Amino acid sequence: MSRLTVMSLLVLGVVLASFPAQGAVRSALSEGVEEHASTGKNCLGEPRPKLAMRQVLGIKWGPWGIEHQLRIGGCVPLVRKPGVLFDHTFIEAGFQAHTSPIYVMPGGYVDIAPLSILQFHFQFAPVFYWPIGLNGAGYYELASYEEDYSAEFLLPGDGASALGWYLRTGATLQAAVSLGPIRLLATNTFLAELWELGEQPFYFHNRNDIPAAKREWFIDNMTLVMAEIPLHPNLDLRAGINHQLTMNLGAKQMSNFFGGVTMFRFKKLGRAIRDFTPLVRLGGRSRHPVREGDFTFLVAVIFSADLLAHRSPKLQ
Repeated sequence: MSRLTVMSLLVLGVVLASFPAQGAVRSALSEGVEEHASTGKNCLGEPRPKLAMRQVLGIKWGPWGIEHQLRIGGCVPLVRKPGVLFDHTFIEAGFQAHTSPIYVMPGGYVDIAPLSILQFHFQFAPVFYWPIGLNGAGYYELASYEEDYSAEFLLPGDGASALGWYLRTGATLQAAVSLGPIRLLATNTFLAELWELGEQPFYFHNRNDIPAAKREWFIDNMTLVMAEIPLHPNLDLRAGINHQLTMNLGAKQMSNFFGGVTMFRFKKLGRAIRDFTPLVRLGGRSRHPVREGDFTFLVAVIFSADLLAHRSPKLQ
C-alpha cells in the first residue's frame, strides 16, 4: 500500500527550489520587501531568519502508495558574506512527520548548508506501523532476505503492527550553470539510514521496497540533472533525468530506478507560499529483487511557506 520512497525527492525538491534565480529577481517577487546590501537568499529566498513550513504530498504507482511529509522549522542564515558560495548558506532545525495509511514517523531534523553547493542532513524519529487489510499494507515478517515479497504473497490477514525508530544522515551537492536564458541544474543526495523495526529477524520494508533485518542499514542515492526554462517571471519549467539507487547493506539487495522528471515551479504564490512545485516522474526499475523492469509513476506537490509572512520585514 505505502511503498513510497519520496524522502530523497523531498530533499531534492527543497534543494532545487533554493537555487538562486537568474539575474536580479527583485521585481514582482520582492514586492513590499526592502532591499538589502547582502545578496543572500539563505532562508526562503531572503537573508534573514524565517519560521518555515514545508510539505510534500506524493502518490506513486508501481507498486502504489501515498505519503504526506511535513516540516516546521526555524531557519537562520549561516554566512552573511555576499557571494555565490555563501548566498544559500543556513542552519535549519525543527519538527518533521512522515504519514501514510500504514505508518507515522514524527521526529526532528537539522539541515546545515556551509556552502551554497553543499548541504548536510540529520533526522531521527520513532516509527509506528499498523495493517489496514490490504496486500502488503502493514508490517510483514519474512523468513530471510531471499523470501519472495511480491504483493500476492503479502496477504491482508498476515499484516501486523510494529514499533521502531530510524536515524538518517547524508549530504547534498548541487550546481547550476547558465546557458543563455536556460540553466542546467545538477544535484546529488546521498543518505544513510539506520532502521530498527518490529520484533522479527527479517521483514518487508514497505517504505524502501526491499527486505530488511530487524536492525538494518540502508543507503539511498538520488541524482537529478535538469534544464530550467523560464516561462514567466514567477514560473519556471524544469525537466530532466532522475536516477535513484536504494540498497540494504545486510544483503546488498538493490532497487535501481531510472527515468524522467518534469516540474513546474511557481516561485511565489500570495504573500506566504514559496516554491510551489507540482512534479511528475516516469520511469522503470532496471534492477530489483522482485520488480525488475516494472514501470513506475510518481505525482507529487512540494511547497514551502513563510509562517511569519504577515509580519513586517523589520520584525522578521
